Amino acid sequence: MPTSNRRSTAPDHGQGGSFLRKLAEHWQVVVALVLLAVGATGLMISNYGESECTAMNSSPIPDHLSGDLQKASETSGFPVKVLAAQIEAESGWDPEAHSHAGAMGIAQFTQDTWDVWGEGDPMNERDAIAAQGRYMKYLREEAQKYASSEEDSTRYALAGYNAGPNAMKKAKGVPEISETQHYVEKIMKLSKGKYSQTC
Repeated sequence: MPTSNRRSTAPDHGQGGSFLRKLAEHWQVVVALVLLAVGATGLMISNYGESECTAMNSSPIPDHLSGDLQKASETSGFPVKVLAAQIEAESGWDPEAHSHAGAMGIAQFTQDTWDVWGEGDPMNERDAIAAQGRYMKYLREEAQKYASSEEDSTRYALAGYNAGPNAMKKAKGVPEISETQHYVEKIMKLSKGKYSQTC
């Protein structure tokens, strides 16, 4: 029997076998495409493209206080990042904090200042943040009389919170008190760094 007429005994995988061989040869490309698809899906699920202000999952702000800070921001006209940085500078987010000067709670109100701006209990986080918003609104209005920029208004209002509004007015800005100057710089740094991803 002539060998030229003998059928091959090797299995014929046809087009499918050729395709699988090519995939195997280019496995790195296949893996890269799969990872790209997974990444794109992940971005869609995470609402990529929304404002970074909405990304509260990674925020250093305690979840249960984010709504209160948003309200205080709307009241005061200051961004959440400034108010949050201020709370960190004041108490480190400790609602039980007390200072040697008699300041108390998460926003460190003295009794005299609380009597004017507070409602409820200064040791209650939500009450204190609401009062912080009201007081900072007043300080913002006073600071704007001397400020030539939004950043100046922020610095001067923070100085007023720390040293008292009269000291801020007398200095027409940040008074030459080292504690107050350090306080203002700390908050500005935190608001531009640690808290920069919040509104």
